[in-house]
Amino acid sequence: MRNVTKIVGMAALILTTTAANAQFNKLKDAAKGKAKEKAAEKVLNKKDDESTNSGNSTSTSTSSNTPSAAPAAAEKPLDLDYNTFNLTPAVTMNSLLYGTIVYTGGSTRLESYTASFVPYKKTDGSVVNTVYDQSKYLKVKVYKGTEFIDYFEYDGSTTFDNNKLRKFNAPTSRYKKNGDWADGTNIDLKKWGEGTYRLEFFAGEKLFYNFEFEVYKVTNDDPYASVNEMYLSRGPWNKYVYLEHQESGNMIFGVYMMHEVFQPDPANANKTTKDVNWTVNITKDGKPFAKHYNMDKPKVSKVERGEWKAQSTALKSADGKKTIQLADFTDGAYKIELKLDTEDKPRTYSFSVANNKIVLMDEQDRTKNTDPTRLVEGWNNFFWFKQEN
Repeated sequence: MRNVTKIVGMAALILTTTAANAQFNKLKDAAKGKAKEKAAEKVLNKKDDESTNSGNSTSTSTSSNTPSAAPAAAEKPLDLDYNTFNLTPAVTMNSLLYGTIVYTGGSTRLESYTASFVPYKKTDGSVVNTVYDQSKYLKVKVYKGTEFIDYFEYDGSTTFDNNKLRKFNAPTSRYKKNGDWADGTNIDLKKWGEGTYRLEFFAGEKLFYNFEFEVYKVTNDDPYASVNEMYLSRGPWNKYVYLEHQESGNMIFGVYMMHEVFQPDPANANKTTKDVNWTVNITKDGKPFAKHYNMDKPKVSKVERGEWKAQSTALKSADGKKTIQLADFTDGAYKIELKLDTEDKPRTYSFSVANNKIVLMDEQDRTKNTDPTRLVEGWNNFFWFKQEN
């Protein structure tokens, strides 16, 4: 009996020892696994930090299995010298109209803007590095009404006229935004819908310009049509025309056009352009002064469906003898009459010339404009006129 008891005791001891060893080995393996997990996490965090630094942004990785890291220091804002130029920054109207694109399918492209007098120096006298300072330099925030939608960073490396003009171009590579890689300048209009949108332009921490436009949708009830809805925009495109002073001295008349016909050519579903016939007549003090270049027949433009494009023409004197140049605009009262075969009545625009200079409308004249963030910036070669009727 004693031998049986001893054998049973030894068996129990062996089982206990075996179980303990097994448990020890499990703990040992778990410890090794945990060490590998931490090591891998350290490598991933290091890679994430490197990627983050290359994207000019900051990102923090955390794991429920490790203690929370200390919060990263907030990125120091760019301390720009807003007295770099004597004039306040703005965005040229022409670049706003060609750079703000609403696609019929419900997406956007918001880039290629040209801004004037954007500061490029810091308060310490150093110059902004448009690569390393990209995340803090040029931004556009997008709102629908008062609701914030998104923001975009821009590459500000392209400049003209001794840094007085600077492009808001899309970055050449992706950048970190809200922890994810981002590129492009798309807003999902199908998600956000119709309404008034606003672009807020920032240089550093300072808002310097606002641009508003409306997005609306038109639908096609033809069940066989290839396109049944289109997202479109309206705003300054509809309201303004311009005279552009070219380096040659010639004056060019320009107007933005688009159409919203789903199938402009019934015989060709793939054709999206529409031929628009239009004429320009300018009077001075009530007398004929100038017309569009081919005076004896209307100008014909192939107008895009749903996308605003500038249409332009040189000007001929009323007698047809010369091409109109800036110097031909002598003192007097002028009226532009624009006729399009797609509209029932002509559009009219008035302006005057005093001391042999075209008098700017108040919205374009920096001495009269009351809101610098909504200045109609024409630089020194675009004269903008608002429709009267």
